[in-house]
Amino acid sequence: MKIIGDASVAFERRFPGFTLKPTAAFWVFLVTVPLLGMAALNTGNNALYLLLALTLGAFVASGVFSRHTLSRLRVRLVAPGEAFAGAAAGVQLEVSNRSRVLPAALVVCRLLGLPGRAVIARVPPGGMALVSLPTVFPRRGRHGLPAVQVEVRLPLGFFVKSVRWPQAGEVLVYPRRVRVGVVRWAGLAHRDEATAPGRGRRGGEVEQLRQFRPGDDRRDIHWKQTARQQRLIVMERRERSLPSHYLALDRQLPRRDDETLLQRFEDLVSEVASSALAQLHRGEPVGLIVGGTVTPPGSGSVHVRRLLEQLALVQAVGPGEDPLPALLSGEPVYRLVEAP
Repeated sequence: MKIIGDASVAFERRFPGFTLKPTAAFWVFLVTVPLLGMAALNTGNNALYLLLALTLGAFVASGVFSRHTLSRLRVRLVAPGEAFAGAAAGVQLEVSNRSRVLPAALVVCRLLGLPGRAVIARVPPGGMALVSLPTVFPRRGRHGLPAVQVEVRLPLGFFVKSVRWPQAGEVLVYPRRVRVGVVRWAGLAHRDEATAPGRGRRGGEVEQLRQFRPGDDRRDIHWKQTARQQRLIVMERRERSLPSHYLALDRQLPRRDDETLLQRFEDLVSEVASSALAQLHRGEPVGLIVGGTVTPPGSGSVHVRRLLEQLALVQAVGPGEDPLPALLSGEPVYRLVEAP
């Protein structure tokens, strides 16, 4: 029993996820062979005996050949450079044949759990075949690479012998691309600061004069009023907005566990990502505000990937868990509001 158990473990290591499925040809063979044997015994015809022997020998040879082919094949999946949810993405499939003598022919490779199928006509001995396998990732986020099921039918096709090869690595899937309308630009408000060293007072409108308080910037002191009133008077400046090059996404939901709201949130994330891509492709700088995280405006391929990665991984939260910056108050943002 131990020998059988050790052999089973060794077989599983060599053929992870091995399956054997009979085809229609096998059932025809299963019915034909007994009839052929009975005919040979009843007639004593040597030709029938020879045909029976050739048939059984071909069956055994087919099994040995297909098993040899599976044992020598190795499969590696390479993640796509860019993948969007719901859109076709091409993964690279590397199939190598470690056999030094026999080629592998008509090898079928399938992605488990995802659409995608490729038929490789021939992998030469000691060679490799590289094919592009289109597939679709249904959701954004990080996904492990799917396992690849390799099938062999030749030479006689009595069985479909298959083996499953798990794949290491993962792929980051960006949000789904959708049509967008008017972009909701937002701006960050802040108090005016010095425009550059050595240029004196800061710009901006003065909203009011008031008495100096601990923590006030001494550069805001109004010296004429200070001299007139014999106490420190400071200028309080109005907050102004930076140029509206931000897309602001509020990831707070009225109810975090509501499936309908979560689906609507996914649509909102897709709209933000598509709006950012449209503007960046026009060469306009785009910044992103997701909850309390602010990414300054920028452009270029590195900045595009940074924004898409942030949106690919964003998760919805409950009320008050990650509010937008207070300086966005009153600005147009991408926010999910529950219908009354």
